[in-house]
Amino acid sequence: MYRPVRSVILAPILLLVFHLSAEAQTLNLKDLIDEAMQNNPEIRAAEARSAAMEQRISQEAAPMDPMLSLGYQNEGLDSYTYGEMPDSRWMVSLEQTFPFPGKLFLRKEAAALEASSEKSMAEAMKREVKKNVTEAYYDFLLVTREIDILESLKSVAEQLEKTALSLYASGMMTQEEVIMAQAEKYMVMERQEMAIGRKEAAEAMLRREIGRLDPEPFGKPGETPPTPFPHTREELVDKALEGAPSLTAGRSLVLASEKKLAGSKREAWPDVTLMASYSKAGSDFEDMWGLTASVPLPVFYRRKQGAAIGEATWDLARANKELETQRLKTISEIRDNMAMIRAADRILALYRGALAPKARQQIDATLALLAAGKMDATSAIAKLRAPYDYELTAWQQQVQREKAIARIMALTGDLEAQR
Repeated sequence: MYRPVRSVILAPILLLVFHLSAEAQTLNLKDLIDEAMQNNPEIRAAEARSAAMEQRISQEAAPMDPMLSLGYQNEGLDSYTYGEMPDSRWMVSLEQTFPFPGKLFLRKEAAALEASSEKSMAEAMKREVKKNVTEAYYDFLLVTREIDILESLKSVAEQLEKTALSLYASGMMTQEEVIMAQAEKYMVMERQEMAIGRKEAAEAMLRREIGRLDPEPFGKPGETPPTPFPHTREELVDKALEGAPSLTAGRSLVLASEKKLAGSKREAWPDVTLMASYSKAGSDFEDMWGLTASVPLPVFYRRKQGAAIGEATWDLARANKELETQRLKTISEIRDNMAMIRAADRILALYRGALAPKARQQIDATLALLAAGKMDATSAIAKLRAPYDYELTAWQQQVQREKAIARIMALTGDLEAQR
């Protein structure tokens, strides 16, 4: 009497365990992206560069260290004459260089802008890794779907071969057609082996992007419908130009170059070095003190300060041109990927909405006509292969579409979060 009760209790538990195990085997893109954000070494390196640049700000703002000097002056070479001769004395001095007003401020501003640029580049690296993980995931998904499609096609090819052999035995099909039907099966098997190799390569790429070292194979990607993407090209261009990290970094570098140019012009103005000194003589003689101010003479202005101004001027021009280049590249990438998305939408609608369903409806009819001797092997192979080729093409277009969306998101950020 206890067995039915135990079965009633255990059945839901076993079902739940099976369900959770099946879920654990499903490969989820969001989980992979989260893992990459934690483990990807390129992100950690970019964050380290950003943190290092932050440390330069206070360095550039700090004045030069003071110089403390301690010395002794002796009169004569024969003996120690301190206290015996008026020019023999111990000396101590303190020297400090004061930069021309504005120099340290401009250096600090330039360093802060460069640190801001590096921080933007760290954000760009995060977006780049997210894009790479997404692209690698969809490459893995595509080859996984391709293997499934080829397995189904292989079953149809085996059925085709079996029918062809039966018709040949009854004299209703030629040997050439039988060979053609068998070749179709082996061609499908060859495509399967090639797809398995691509799957291993895609898995390795995905593993590298997320920073995973364990050798456990990935689970199977879950159901992945096309991502809704109702955004217009103009909307995306505006968001990318406003917030793309590469452009933000470029703008910071332009401002930093302007500060450096202004700083290089200030370098032509001399710094002032003040030195205070005290000389201790013997008890019979007077102590001495001194105060000295010194400035460098820019006698090599053309080769030094003038050349530095020229260098900073060219650096500013380069920064502006690189920013303009990045801006044009961003607009071009948005437009190219939007065109790819729209083309994929049209092809998906054609293949999945019309061609593939109609071709699948003809599979049974084609096999029946072939078995009845009313269709030759060449026509039968073409009709049987068509629905699977259509389905594979549809998946290829969907993957290209998702990768194009990922490339756009790397430039614009999370569009849903901005709404």
